Amino acid sequence: MVNRRHPAVSGAAALFLRAPQADGSIVGVKNALRLPALFLLFCILLGLLLTGFSLLELRVGHSGEPPQAARALVASRLVPVLVERFPAAVLFALVLTLFPLYRRPGNRILSYLLPMGAAFAVLAFGGQALRGLPAATRAPTPTAAGYFLPQVFQEFGGTALYMEAVQGSRLDGVVAQGPPAAGPRLAYLGSSEARLPGQPGGQLAVRGGSRSLSAPARPAYGVLLAEAEDPVQRLLDGFAADLRRLSRELDARYRASRSAYYLTCLALVFSFFTAGVFFRISRWPLGNVLLAFLVMRGYLFLFGWLREKAAGELARLAGLPRLAGVLPEAALLALGAVLLLLDLLFLRFERPHGETAGA
Repeated sequence: MVNRRHPAVSGAAALFLRAPQADGSIVGVKNALRLPALFLLFCILLGLLLTGFSLLELRVGHSGEPPQAARALVASRLVPVLVERFPAAVLFALVLTLFPLYRRPGNRILSYLLPMGAAFAVLAFGGQALRGLPAATRAPTPTAAGYFLPQVFQEFGGTALYMEAVQGSRLDGVVAQGPPAAGPRLAYLGSSEARLPGQPGGQLAVRGGSRSLSAPARPAYGVLLAEAEDPVQRLLDGFAADLRRLSRELDARYRASRSAYYLTCLALVFSFFTAGVFFRISRWPLGNVLLAFLVMRGYLFLFGWLREKAAGELARLAGLPRLAGVLPEAALLALGAVLLLLDLLFLRFERPHGETAGA
């Protein structure tokens, strides 16, 4: 009997269904079913790594504090840091899942739906569960010992400060070395008072003798974590800043409306998953990875720009605040749909040559 394809099946659908037939139904389904488990494994590992590195950076930066106060500070920041790093862990875990997906393709429908479904469930409902955790203990009040190191020169607001000892908020034996415009080149301030900022990122002030100095509050040991300025580092810093902004945006959407929060999660998962098409767009793997990275970076930049600038202008000009409110999500979904069509119509979904069907 001749097996004729129904005329209603389009070329795109034929491409979509071709790989499972070539891979064998049982093996193809098995390969697809393992993808959610791999995604969860990647998500847990990345969540632990990102949260651990952030807490380690916090601990090192506040090494000047008494050990008990430093440990209390890290404990108070555990849940907020976990919530902040959680979206990045989920999205990067989804991207990592694409590598075993393309290495051992299974049923194409399941291979696409299962990882995206798992990522959406973890991002939406996992993030919701994390935001419902009990409030962390209050962070201890920082002390001057966290910002000043005794018996060494340190930069402070364009000058160099030296002090013999730090006791509470009092600095003993302070010497300031600054530019001539600020007064004498070397000035002895004696016993000075350090005024700590009322909130993170505020101004730190030192008053002693006839001089008053101020500078942004940075932990004394933060210099150990300083990184060289270069184009790659600026790109990574921008990526990290976009991820932090994305986390704040998810918090805002969660507080505003559950439906808006779920829509944002869906748009992020769908757009990042379909960006995997760039992993197979050429024969140069490293170039493909860099291109995919730039596309994902562009997603985050576009999302933030549309939310902060374009959406407000559209609401003001068109008088459609509800439509403007979903503009970033609509843009990500539209771009993801274009990349998905590109994947289905022009890229093959099959095992590399040389692998057997039962591998």
